Amino acid sequence: MAPRSGRGKPKSEKKKKEEKILPLAMDITVNLPDQSQVVLKGISTDMIIDVRRLLRANTNTCNITNYSLSHEVRGPRLKDSFDVAALKPCVLTLVEGE
Repeated sequence: MAPRSGRGKPKSEKKKKEEKILPLAMDITVNLPDQSQVVLKGISTDMIIDVRRLLRANTNTCNITNYSLSHEVRGPRLKDSFDVAALKPCVLTLVEGE
């Protein structure tokens, strides 16, 4: 039998290993309507939807269901797909009824 060509790719065509960025732990401060604060532990790859999940798991905020999150620089009603790492400083305000 003849040897098969194309068994392996030449080194030039091999995919280079992509540099993976490790997620970093970060504190997410949420100002509540009753003038108190909750500090959530998140990671740099979290999005706003993940912050909502953390708020549901927190005993101080699990009873709040109809709310939006706002940021002093990014404005009101942050979308659920917004990256938390882009928020500097990472201080959100919980606005009920919106």
